[in-house]
Amino acid sequence: MDTVSPSVGAFSDPRALLLNAPMSAFQWLAVATTAALCALDGFDVFAITFAAPALLTDWGINKAEVGIALSAGLVGMALGSLLLSPLADLFGRRRMIFVALAVMIVGTTWTALIGGLVGLVASRLFTGLGIGTMISVILPLAAEYANAVRRDLAVSLLAIGFPVGGILGGFISAILLASFGWRSIFWAASAFAVLMLLVSAFALLEPAALVIARPGRDGLTRVNAFLKRCGHGGVDTLPPPPPSQKSPIRRLFGAGMARTTIRITLIYFMIVIPVFFMQTWLPTLVFDRGIVPAKAALVSAFFNVGGVVAGLVVGFTSLKLGLRTILNTALIGGMVMIVAFSRLPANLPLLVAASIVSGFFIQGSMVSLYAVIARTFPADMRASGSGFVVGVGRIGSILPPLFAGALAAEGFGRTSIAAIMAIPGIVAFGLLVDFVIHQPTTA
Repeated sequence: MDTVSPSVGAFSDPRALLLNAPMSAFQWLAVATTAALCALDGFDVFAITFAAPALLTDWGINKAEVGIALSAGLVGMALGSLLLSPLADLFGRRRMIFVALAVMIVGTTWTALIGGLVGLVASRLFTGLGIGTMISVILPLAAEYANAVRRDLAVSLLAIGFPVGGILGGFISAILLASFGWRSIFWAASAFAVLMLLVSAFALLEPAALVIARPGRDGLTRVNAFLKRCGHGGVDTLPPPPPSQKSPIRRLFGAGMARTTIRITLIYFMIVIPVFFMQTWLPTLVFDRGIVPAKAALVSAFFNVGGVVAGLVVGFTSLKLGLRTILNTALIGGMVMIVAFSRLPANLPLLVAASIVSGFFIQGSMVSLYAVIARTFPADMRASGSGFVVGVGRIGSILPPLFAGALAAEGFGRTSIAAIMAIPGIVAFGLLVDFVIHQPTTA
């Protein structure tokens, strides 16, 4: 890529300039901030899974009750994605990030203070509202900060944040569980959210593409401020916004978009089931082999190491190998590893190695799909589209902890449960066969 940025005058549309120019330090900082926010999401999602084995011991509750608590957070995530994230297309990505962070701070603090199962379920439901809103807003945000060549990399780096949050959460939880008990995990999550509130206030501006789509009275000023932070000169006028001013949610099911919206939502729904089966139930599966909770959390953390490696591979090879090839490979490998992991003996080094490989394929499929989603919707409805896909998909994420807990209570073995949870990944593979994956454009 050229090291000299093209001038504003070379393009009639600031979006075209940003799409073709090399990325500035500000843009990379913004992408890194979205990745850190995604890491916070990962930490908050995994926090209850790290605490689950200790809760089984401390409170004397059964796996089905733990499954309810696990699913409560996922229900909240679905509601946040569906109900709150579309507001980002109307009122701005930056504002909704602050709203999501505030909800997460309150929710994790609440969890740290609860004294029973009802409070745990309620606090996880509330925290999930913030988590679901956050992931649906920062996914389009990462794409909108990047140029065409680096867009898949930006989205992949964002997605890496989720397993990084799981890795940090696993190691931090292992230390905190051994010294301070499970409540300290949620105090740490609250502190992380406060830190990210301060970082986001400094590092994030509303992206130019969304401002152009909904300029308001000060749109030109905001676009020029964004261009200045990116190292470019300003413009005198903005290109016209899209002709349709219908609600973004209505447009998702209008002419030309309805079929695409439904198909990508179904694909995400199916992929989420095996992914969240491993993400939410892995520490308990390891604990079942007689391994103490702290070491079970460590095995789970290594699952996310595989996810980080997968994200880097996707980001740097998607244009060369193609997102479809990468996604299909990850899907097949992931479904094989779910069943293989369930058959391993109680050997800690072997479980760690298998956890890394499983994370590479299983989380690699999700990273690849996030890149596909970012390419699927126009800029002015990208948060609504991402929010709808992720929100409906979160319904799929609710099923694994509930269903796996119920199957375990009925006497199903680990391998049988794993095989059942792998089936939706095969369905997703079939749905991807003729799905159109677009290239990055100014829209």
